[in-house]
Amino acid sequence: MPRPVHMPMIMPPDAGTPARKPRVCFSLLFAEQLLNGSGGYFGGAEVRGVTFLRGIAQDQALDVHVMVVGHAVPRPSCMRPDGITVHYRPDACFYQGNQDDVRQSVWAQVYVAFGANAATAELARFCTAHGSALVVSVASDLSLAPVVHEFSTVADPYGVPGHFIWHGMRHADELVVQTEHQRERVRTCVQREATLIRNPTPSGVLTAPRMAPRYGGRMLWIGCIDPNKRHQEALILAAASPHRPMIMVCNNIHTLGAGVINELQQQLPNLVLADQVALPDIDALFRFSDVLVNTSVVEGFPNTFLQAGMHGIPVVSMVVDPDGMLTTCGCGRVSDGMRNGMAQTVEMLLQSKPAYAAAAAANAGWLRSRHDPAGRIEELSVVVHRALALRARRAVAHVS
Repeated sequence: MPRPVHMPMIMPPDAGTPARKPRVCFSLLFAEQLLNGSGGYFGGAEVRGVTFLRGIAQDQALDVHVMVVGHAVPRPSCMRPDGITVHYRPDACFYQGNQDDVRQSVWAQVYVAFGANAATAELARFCTAHGSALVVSVASDLSLAPVVHEFSTVADPYGVPGHFIWHGMRHADELVVQTEHQRERVRTCVQREATLIRNPTPSGVLTAPRMAPRYGGRMLWIGCIDPNKRHQEALILAAASPHRPMIMVCNNIHTLGAGVINELQQQLPNLVLADQVALPDIDALFRFSDVLVNTSVVEGFPNTFLQAGMHGIPVVSMVVDPDGMLTTCGCGRVSDGMRNGMAQTVEMLLQSKPAYAAAAAANAGWLRSRHDPAGRIEELSVVVHRALALRARRAVAHVS
């Protein structure tokens, strides 16, 4: 289900009291639980954003802040032991206005937003009007669909008109993408160049690639109640493979009914279903699974693919294949997009030890060669400092 879109609050500093260091503010509106370890829903964009945030915060030359959605009652800002200052945006839709309310704002020279959506478009508007620089990191390939273009009133599956999505990307000072495919789509959709920065590997211990299935071919699916993620296809896969155990983590599935989890587990004895799992516990799910399955219509680059590589298991996807990692590089398999084909593709991989071992090794190798966190964080740091320099040049030009 689409989540409400919110907006960071923004204001300039009081006259005569400039920040001692250049201030960079990340907009990670739904990432509070990843920062404080509390319960709650999160997705790959939040994991990726927090990994980058913590890495950039190690730059002693920057004053790093983050905006998250708080609660209905205003909460005071706080500085974490790692030096990141957390600000809490009231849980009110930004469409209601008050974006520039000085009582609820945080000012920065550079803002970093993850995902192209209506909130990013509003942030781009503010940055253009007030002289701050904006870095936008594209998330899903949906942001680069044909409906996304200037003046488009056609909404994406989450109800956001294509023009808003386009505006945030077109008016960002720096645009970052996750894959070569996205970089090509940006050239077509937004008529500009983007910087390719692959996702950094989340924190955790890398394990050796699996030589063969260990847990009866246990399948793992992680997603949410979302028309794009297609949790129903995962349930159908579990039903089509009753001899294979399956774990599903499906955020918000409880909204389908109070007893839906128990009902589904009774109908599918091979299924273990959870509404949410804390990020530290996700590692255990990968460790005790044999294959990650994906049923999405479209993705950007799923962080779950990285986690599969971290734990040395292959991926089977119903449709998506970012930069050909599954077909060209052999990190798993892509099915034919059909239900029967998906079950058959999973089964063929699990039954062939040589094919399984080769895919697991390729996935671990892909991770190590392309997603080293230190290198990816350094790449984003270069982009942030480039945006700071651009903002400084604009400020000088305005004064002169």
